[in-house]
Amino acid sequence: MKKLVFIGSRIHVYNAAISMGIEFSKVYTLKNSFIERQLIKSGDDFISFTMDDRAAVLKELVNFDFDILISNGCPIIFPVEKFGSNKLLLNIHPTYLPHLQGKTPLNGIFYLDYKFYGATMHFIDKGIDTGNIIYQLKEDITEDLDLGLLYHLSFKLEGEVFKKGWKKLLETNFKFDGYRQIGNKSYFNRTPEKQQIDFEEMPTEIILRKVRSFNLLSQGSTAIINGIKHIIFEASKIIHSPLIKSAQDFKPGEVYLEYNGKILIKTIDGLIRIDRYR
Repeated sequence: MKKLVFIGSRIHVYNAAISMGIEFSKVYTLKNSFIERQLIKSGDDFISFTMDDRAAVLKELVNFDFDILISNGCPIIFPVEKFGSNKLLLNIHPTYLPHLQGKTPLNGIFYLDYKFYGATMHFIDKGIDTGNIIYQLKEDITEDLDLGLLYHLSFKLEGEVFKKGWKKLLETNFKFDGYRQIGNKSYFNRTPEKQQIDFEEMPTEIILRKVRSFNLLSQGSTAIINGIKHIIFEASKIIHSPLIKSAQDFKPGEVYLEYNGKILIKTIDGLIRIDRYR
């Protein structure tokens, strides 16, 4: 029987593995992650780690006698050359690779105006999310999705991808090499610079895309309004012609109206309503 290790911060792949009868010799969870909270409730054994612990975790893994490592939402980059060719290192990533490799790729789906989302199970190689693909799925983006729903759907899809990818590995007695990533690759990491909004310089559609890209309460987009820095979580485009006309003499970045906890702000090509902010 193969000896397996799980390491990460997300729950759907772990749950999928358990539902398939997979047993882990060790489980490493990122401290304060969703999976850690669930395992505390269920009473399952796990080892909690922070990014400050990554050197010690890597040393322990390199020296541990396992056959397969499953990574899901793990922020550690694995030095694959230290593990040996007899060990399988697998990762489940929440986008349709090679699109949006990187640490925080889901923000990039809205930021770069992708029309689809997905999930991919792949072998870990020396690059970041560049290894051969075992299995992946893709779904269309619809206008009703916000970032919170996108996180939910992508992580849920990871569990489905893992089940089908694991079945493929079992059918080939773990001899399947996967297939090379093909297409125009992209890379996305969330940064404070990407989250900044400038009402005096940016067109309406770019502002709205930024807001949609970071609209979780733990993230948000930053902007200066009336000389004060605010974090914006929801915004919408004003399309009512009389309202737009009445604000035409305002300068971009000026507040046209504040009402009921909302703000109307002139942009270089229109009018935006800030619906949720702090």
